[in-house]
Amino acid sequence: MKIKSTKTALVAMAAAAVLTVAACGSSGGGAQQTGQGIAPDITVEAVNDQTGPVAYAGVGASKGAQLAIEQINEQDYLGNGAKISLEQVDTAGEIDRAVSEMTKAMANQKVSAILGPTMAQQAAAVAPIVGQSKVPTVFTQSGANGVVINDYTFRATAPMESYYNIAAKWLANNNLKAASVIYNATYPTFANLGKTVFPKEAAANGIKIDQSIEVQSTTQDFTGQAQQIAQANPPAVVMMLIASQAVTFMKQLRQAGYTGQIVGTSVQGSGNAAPAGAAANGLVYPVDFSVAMTGDTSTAFTKAFTEKYGAAPDAYAAEGYDALWWIARGIKASGDSSREGIQKGLTQVAGEGFTGAMGPLTFDGNDMRVTGAMVKWDNGKESLVDSPA
Repeated sequence: MKIKSTKTALVAMAAAAVLTVAACGSSGGGAQQTGQGIAPDITVEAVNDQTGPVAYAGVGASKGAQLAIEQINEQDYLGNGAKISLEQVDTAGEIDRAVSEMTKAMANQKVSAILGPTMAQQAAAVAPIVGQSKVPTVFTQSGANGVVINDYTFRATAPMESYYNIAAKWLANNNLKAASVIYNATYPTFANLGKTVFPKEAAANGIKIDQSIEVQSTTQDFTGQAQQIAQANPPAVVMMLIASQAVTFMKQLRQAGYTGQIVGTSVQGSGNAAPAGAAANGLVYPVDFSVAMTGDTSTAFTKAFTEKYGAAPDAYAAEGYDALWWIARGIKASGDSSREGIQKGLTQVAGEGFTGAMGPLTFDGNDMRVTGAMVKWDNGKESLVDSPA
């Protein structure tokens, strides 16, 4: 209750601040108006974590977005020399700071669209005021409910639950017809996967769940759970844990003598399985993007990103890249780079879909959907083990 009250108070203060700044600055103008076409200079502001515990998600998204902007500008994609620029601010893993920085961005009349916070708690806190201020905001990650809630909120990351069915299909196709499940019950995405989504998909694919074990976000030692699972010795173990927990669990599960198949989530992607060392070898998990993907747009993105940054992209970079191309396509579709024009264009493009770094992209309203792919982690490298389902 305390967290909910704090968030409500932050939203109220932010909404008041947006209205105050807008009122004070209404006579000064500066914002492009609807119907004026595509402006020569279009500003997108990235408001996400560049430092703090989930900085990897914000940094990756912003790198992908910057690559997309360079390509858009070089191609003269919006015509007549129109250019997009990206401004960056850091939310540092803090909800109140995210609300404050989003408030400033929305009140800044030169900002036409926003690349929103990646942390779900931050995104859910700012989503209501995005609708009030009517500044089109595209979130990446932010997989919880309460983010895509109005006409100006969009998400360029498919919820994990929307493509996790390919994990159950992979298990069935490999004759792994029984599994133990362990999941973080205090993390909303994993709680939903563990309690509802995977059991349903498992039943549909003829997979029996022998045991289902709940843990908390504070759980750091999995010795007891690992021994319990190893003793049961199921053909497969499905784990839905945050990155640091998964590393510890895999090590302790192997130490307990389990030699069967471990299935993870996209959280293990982007190299997050590496600290587990040999214990992670053979791990499989569904992803929305991997450098192992072989589609033309995916390989072209990987090549361009690697050339620019000297390192291969992760899923967060792919999401940021597709988010900015979604914005650019929206501007071109509506022929209008005002806030209202971008909102209309984003909605139109969502209705049509497009192909990006993550492959063919479709949408459920303003919420992205992907085909997804199963990958295998071995000796520090991902490889594709199943064609997209």
